[in-house]
Amino acid sequence: MDEDAFTVEELSAEITLPKRVKNSHIAVDIDQRELYLVDDEGNISYYNIQNIAEPRLVQKIRAVPSGVKITALEFLTGGISILVGRSDGQIDQWFPVRDKDNNYTLHNVRSFHEQSAAIVAISPEYSRKGFLALDASGQLGLYHTTAERTLLIEPLVDSKSDHVVMAISPRANGLLSLTAEGQVKLLHIENEHPDVSWHSLWEKVWYESRDKPEYIWQSSSASNDFEPKFSLTPLTFGTLKAAFYAMAIAVPLAIFGAIYAAYFMSPSMRKFVKPTIEIMEALPTVILGFLAGLWLAPIVEGNLPGVFSIFILTPIMIVLTAWLWTKLPTALRERIPDGWEAAILVPVVILVATGSMMASPYIEALLFNNNMPEWLNNHGFDFDQRNSLVVGMVMGFAVIPTIFSITEDAIFGVPKHLTIGSLALGATPWQTLTRVVILTASPGIFSAVMIGLGRAVGETMIVLMATGNTPIMDFNIFEGFRALSANIAVEMPEAEVASSHYRVLFLAALVLFTATFFFNTVAEVVRQRLRNKYSSL
Repeated sequence: MDEDAFTVEELSAEITLPKRVKNSHIAVDIDQRELYLVDDEGNISYYNIQNIAEPRLVQKIRAVPSGVKITALEFLTGGISILVGRSDGQIDQWFPVRDKDNNYTLHNVRSFHEQSAAIVAISPEYSRKGFLALDASGQLGLYHTTAERTLLIEPLVDSKSDHVVMAISPRANGLLSLTAEGQVKLLHIENEHPDVSWHSLWEKVWYESRDKPEYIWQSSSASNDFEPKFSLTPLTFGTLKAAFYAMAIAVPLAIFGAIYAAYFMSPSMRKFVKPTIEIMEALPTVILGFLAGLWLAPIVEGNLPGVFSIFILTPIMIVLTAWLWTKLPTALRERIPDGWEAAILVPVVILVATGSMMASPYIEALLFNNNMPEWLNNHGFDFDQRNSLVVGMVMGFAVIPTIFSITEDAIFGVPKHLTIGSLALGATPWQTLTRVVILTASPGIFSAVMIGLGRAVGETMIVLMATGNTPIMDFNIFEGFRALSANIAVEMPEAEVASSHYRVLFLAALVLFTATFFFNTVAEVVRQRLRNKYSSL
């Protein structure tokens, strides 16, 4: 047998249509799975032809209002969407959407209204979700579907014609048109980044094959006809989410610790505590992120009830220990030098943490059927091992030294004559702290919080290594996220220089810079106003 011989198998089927209906357009997708028929009444018949022997009518829909006809039909690149040109100049984008029952129905996702005459030709781009459309008056429109942008409307041909053929170059930088009268035009097109707009960056976009408009970041795919998804909203949300949980842990611990260290702690103990906390700031965040992702995250997942028990029981036991301290005999309490009382809490905190982690398996067996993460998933709370809780704990640990140091300096720097004068007038130490010291130090405290927030917003390595890097819009503490800084670090090395993706990453860096600049500016403005307000004290 000849090695070069081949056989051709032909499959055919017939679709019976009403005799009164005349089809004006027909289109088959590139994979030969979907067939669209348009009749002269403005109806679109959507067929599933995966089984070519038995074509199945999925849906027949009235696509245009009464008195309007469909004058052009083309597939958008990728073969998912169809572009429907109408006699009133409007262009509609339709594509199948899957419902909860796994059935597909056609939806009119978006429309373009800028042209007024009947659309006679549509030419989609080869590798982007853009297209060109020519109407009967000779006006050429340049559009992009994902960005919902009308990029250009200008005359192309001088004579009005209902029969025009257009072809666009593979790089979308040239257009060739031929009219029935023999008029030929070759245009050079400069259209470098049509897929970037305010809508595609910050608003919900209805992407192909999705069932509704969404915020999505997905910059690349293995498919050549992939629809880029450049929404910065989930990345910005992830950045703020990380900062929120980090500050929720860092601010109370740092500020209350600074207040105690500056106002109540003995000088000898303060000389040991403050440098120790400030040394924490020198720890490389890449090490903290590494430990969070590979060491802490599995521990938290395996002992989730114990972790929450620590958060709940620690403040309760601290308050209880303080109350029991007041009930001890005076002679026993006087054995502890003034300012060293906090040392008693060290073993209490250690015991609470150790006891909570030891009791975690029993709590999990009693309340969560031996698996708290699975219990959370079954009750509508998606759980990821690398989640916001882990990031909050580790990033909070990284931010605490900054807030603590500035707050402690601000409180310790309050003039002593204010404190002595308040005490001399009969105020208690607590009243002096809350009504004199904190008010005077409030500019520094606020600055500490805002500087800590700025660092949390700009943090890169912790959020890169300790989260799942999933760009989702969910405030669930048990799920991950993707931050702007982590996204830049991950994707910048692989982005094509000067591409839309490359430029959007630079835009993300600008957004991140603007956010930190905003927080620092607000901190400085508020600090100055607070300083002016309380400078007379």
